[in-house]
Parts: sequence; structure tokens; C-alpha cells
Amino acid sequence: MADSSRTELAYAKESLWGSTPASALTKLRFTGESLGYTIATTSSSEVRADRQVPDLIQTGASASGTVNLELSYGAYDTLIESALFSVWSAPLAISVADDIAADASGSAFTSSTTDFVAAGIKAGQWVRIGGFAANSGENNGLYQVSAVTANSLTVASAPASDEAAAGLTVSIDGSMIRNGVSETALTLEKAFTDIGQYIAFTGMVADTMDLQIQTGRVLTGSFGFMGASASIGSATVGTGSAIPALSNPVLNAVNNIGQVMEGGAPLDGIFLQSLSISLANGLRGIGAVGSLGNVDIGTGRCQVTGRASFYFADGALYEKYLNGTPTSLSFRVTDADGNAYVFTLPRVRLTRGSIAAGGPDQDVMADFQFQAVRDPATGATVQIDRIAA
Repeated sequence: MADSSRTELAYAKESLWGSTPASALTKLRFTGESLGYTIATTSSSEVRADRQVPDLIQTGASASGTVNLELSYGAYDTLIESALFSVWSAPLAISVADDIAADASGSAFTSSTTDFVAAGIKAGQWVRIGGFAANSGENNGLYQVSAVTANSLTVASAPASDEAAAGLTVSIDGSMIRNGVSETALTLEKAFTDIGQYIAFTGMVADTMDLQIQTGRVLTGSFGFMGASASIGSATVGTGSAIPALSNPVLNAVNNIGQVMEGGAPLDGIFLQSLSISLANGLRGIGAVGSLGNVDIGTGRCQVTGRASFYFADGALYEKYLNGTPTSLSFRVTDADGNAYVFTLPRVRLTRGSIAAGGPDQDVMADFQFQAVRDPATGATVQIDRIAA
């Protein structure tokens, strides 16, 4: 009999929807799953004198299910591509000597020869700056780019001090993804290794993505999928041995949550208790005469909603809710090795706000529900930046 503790998940990115590529699968870290193939049946309405049902006919089918996880750096980047209908930008690889300087008064980094536009840096992107030396490298760190020209990066917040380029080799790193319109389909396989059985699901596209941050807990999440078909066999559908999953540490809400920003500024004197973000793509299976199962996946709008709970100490956010003032949300998570994600919702509408004293001897919480909408400056609803150590 199969034991759940002996189960493995693996995936491969498909180049043709519903067709497993001839390549090795990549193992996937997970905490639970509900991947399955649901077949719809119709009972025959034929009348028989012996009162029996003559047949049960298969009339529809769909592959679907959820993969639950504990967030770690790099382990789910391909699944994020599927959920956001986009791809990660090419990693920045800027490392130049005697060229990039820090301009504190101009809130910028400037260059003489490096072309920041040609390098692919975009307004709104987060980058890691390294290589400065003054005052123990006080100008190094993560910055959000607010404007880009060929020889200048305007950033927030400003560099700590002016620092000339001479004698320095300055690096700029980062990669980002924003929601788009390009579908990424996956083959997902679960292997019951103790009994040698493999179930493969093809054409799987992420319909939902959820992330939860809670005081005193690890960061958890899930991806919900919809796809084409399923098959079972005694061998993997992958070619060759599976690629091991990345082994970066699981992120938690105690040591790994860095700067939390609202309205473009770090929270000051306000503390977050919990935050959840949910993305839904509104996928629908497309059936056709002559086919059992989906022949394609239809896409809906990218809807991003969430909830945030703060210890009540300031009325500014509630005032934004009352006045219908848009804001933004951003938070950074960094593991012990220095790998970082920055999650950004550049334009947010608060859809519900509540501040209540629920009873004696309790903290007063400010609870908000929100929806992210398209940001005119970036053209995006959600942005995720990744910066490797």
C-alpha cells in the first residue's frame, strides 16, 4: 500500500499545451496536494421492463487540483510564471569598474558608460546594488527604481551618501515578473515511489495562487491548476532522472520578513499581524464534440485580492479607506543566505475596513480587505522581484 510520505511531485514546462516534453522533470517541494482527474458521467434514461439502468456513459472530464507549499526561494518560480501568465525578466548582470557613482541629493545612481536602459532595468523594479565601500558599504542594498535613463537610476529611498565611482566595482542585480498574457502550461506528475506508480497530468495551467503571512509561522501558499488529461503508469513520463528541487530554506514571518511598505513608504510605528494575497485567473475548461476532457483552457481576467491585519496605532490607512484613496503594498522576504523576493501591488483599492474592540483584554486590530488594480505607471497589477544572494 502507498504511503503519502513516500510521494513525490515533479513538473516540466510544456512547449505545446497538453504535450509532455522529452526532457527531465524537476522535483517540486510540497506539503500536500489534491491533483486529480474528474470524469463526469450520465446515466442512461432508457426505460427497461426489468427496472435496471442499462449503462453509465462518460460525458466529460477535467484535470485539476491544488499544490500546497511552504515558500522557499527559487522553488516555485516556474509555477509563478504560470500563475502570472508571464516570464521572469533576464537577470541583470551589471558589474563595472570606475563607472557607477551614488548621488544622495539626486536620489540616484549615475554612470558614465553603463546604459541602464539597454541593460533592461525598468521603472518600478527592485534591484540590489553592491560594491560601494564608504562607511562599511552604506550605499549597498535593495532599491526600488522610480525612473530610468541611459546613465541614471532614480531610486527610493536615496543612497545614504555621495560616493564617487573611482576605485569601485559596482554591481546591480535583479529579475522581475509582472502579470501578463502569455500562458505557461505544465506537465505535473505525482509519483508513489513505494509502489512504483506514476500519475501524470498534462496541460496544467495555474488558475490560482495564494500566499499567507502570519505572525509566528512559516510562509505558506498554494497553486490551483486546471488542465487537459491524466494518465497512470509504472514509469515516469520524464526523460532521464528528475532534477532535484532547490534546497533553499523555508521562509518564515519571524526572521525573514524585511521592509513592509504602504503607499510607497515603510511602515513606521505600525505593525503587521497577518497578510494574505490571492490571485485568480478565472480559467475555464473548453470542451468539444468528439473529445473527452478539455481541448483548451480559456482565460479570464487577472484578479488580485487580499486581507491585511494591523495592530491599530494610526488612522491614516482607515482614512484612505473612507476616502477611497488608492495606495500600494510591498513587502520583502529574505532567507538566511540572502536570497530575496519583493512582492509589490503597485495600485491597491481598500474594499473593506474594520477597527473594533472585540472584547476585554485584547489588542485592537485594524483589518482591511483590498483589491489590486492596474497601475498606469507600470501597466501591472502585481509584480514580484527576485534577487539571488
